[in-house]
Amino acid sequence: MHAAARTLRAAVLVAVLLATVALAIEPAEWAVYRGNIAKLPAANGAATVGETLGAFLDYKFDLPMEFMRRAQSYSGPRTRLRRVMSDMLSGKKVEIDILGGSVSAGAVATRKMDPVNPNDVWSLVRIALQKGVSPKISFFNNARSATKSYITSLCIDKFLNATADLVFVEFIANDGSEMDILVTPPQDKTRSFERFLRKIQQQPSSPAVMLVSEMALPPGGRDGKAKRGFFATPEDNYGNLAQYYDIPTISFRDALWQLGDNGRDGMSWDDFMGPDRLHPNDRGHQLMADMVIYLLQQTAVDLLLRPVTLAEVAASRAPLPPPMYDGNEGSKDQICAQGKSMTRFVIASQGWAVVSYDDGGQHFPTFGYETTTPGVPLVLQVDTTTPAGGVRGVVLTYTKAKTGFGDAQVTCGNGCTCDANTLGGSVTYDQTVLFLQEVHPTASPQCQITIQMDKASPAGSKIRISGIAITGDTGDVSGRVGEEKYMSWLTGDKWAA
Repeated sequence: MHAAARTLRAAVLVAVLLATVALAIEPAEWAVYRGNIAKLPAANGAATVGETLGAFLDYKFDLPMEFMRRAQSYSGPRTRLRRVMSDMLSGKKVEIDILGGSVSAGAVATRKMDPVNPNDVWSLVRIALQKGVSPKISFFNNARSATKSYITSLCIDKFLNATADLVFVEFIANDGSEMDILVTPPQDKTRSFERFLRKIQQQPSSPAVMLVSEMALPPGGRDGKAKRGFFATPEDNYGNLAQYYDIPTISFRDALWQLGDNGRDGMSWDDFMGPDRLHPNDRGHQLMADMVIYLLQQTAVDLLLRPVTLAEVAASRAPLPPPMYDGNEGSKDQICAQGKSMTRFVIASQGWAVVSYDDGGQHFPTFGYETTTPGVPLVLQVDTTTPAGGVRGVVLTYTKAKTGFGDAQVTCGNGCTCDANTLGGSVTYDQTVLFLQEVHPTASPQCQITIQMDKASPAGSKIRISGIAITGDTGDVSGRVGEEKYMSWLTGDKWAA
């Protein structure tokens, strides 16, 4: 090795070492804070808070306390969370589920989900809880890259265990890619998010929920995308729901905006976000974990000073209040049939074929019905009635791209009717993307949904339909899901992040 190369390599190693050491130095105020908290007598009188919490109270934080406090967007009475945290401290078995997008799946942490030394947010939280609180805490990370809350809600049985005690929900980054920050109707996506939260909270285990609000992309502008303002995120609308349902919420934006966007303390978004400005870097993942742990730590201290009561436990399992949006119930009466599983609803497909989408073997293939022939019908037969005498909507999953896909016409018959619907096949950007569009037929036990390529589609076009969901949810669910190459967890034979 040449001397210059050795010198450069040494300099790089020193820089990495110094950065690591710098990140490991906790602001001094935390030690003072911990020392004061540790001395407090627990309500049972048998020990101090420090003696009871032990290693969990010794958790080391990266940034000054101010920023962890900023992160606590809503804490509230935390009735459900106090019940679950009490179970953790008592050594009971507690199951934690993660629902979210690519941030929760570990992107772009350099050691995401590493079996020995992981550094993604939920691995860090898991280790802190299992080592600091109880080894009986189990984690199920069901996050999937490039997805949104509304498809997770429609297919919730594929994502959420009915036995979950605590559910972390992280969808701001992905839901924020299609902004819904309106404070006036229709607020379809916020309404959908309320139904999603109700479905989670109405699981048999009455789980606690915590919202983890990542950045709506990209905060500082990147790759030709305009810079977004502090307010340009759905998290404030979702925050209304959090307050209504007493769902503790942490906010990456609230914690770090003054540092990342306004340059306080000489910092910028480069300190917390990856090069794409879509995902947190290693330090960003650590800070997200810090925010979660700080709120859980505060809840644990609160419990030791004021233990959970039988009345609180009963209240935490009580029925939910009426929806914040009138009539916006989340339906348990739904079917999610994506990829090959939609075949059971197909009664006519001559001129269509089941085709796999494969981007050269880098991702698991997805499956959908395709045609290149205008006017040939793909017919799906579904029951759009409900046991209570209501009606169910039908949500179609289909593909759009910059070129190569035509428009499709959707009609309803065989005892049901619906407004004519068009599935537009084009987008302005160079991606092949899955979209959802809801059709609202009238009630019929054998309603037939017919899809045909529009004869005006460009020559050489195709139509691709890769899934159907049948739901009693009110409102409307339509919009982008994500790039098809990442959708094997939805329309493929395997589930993959």
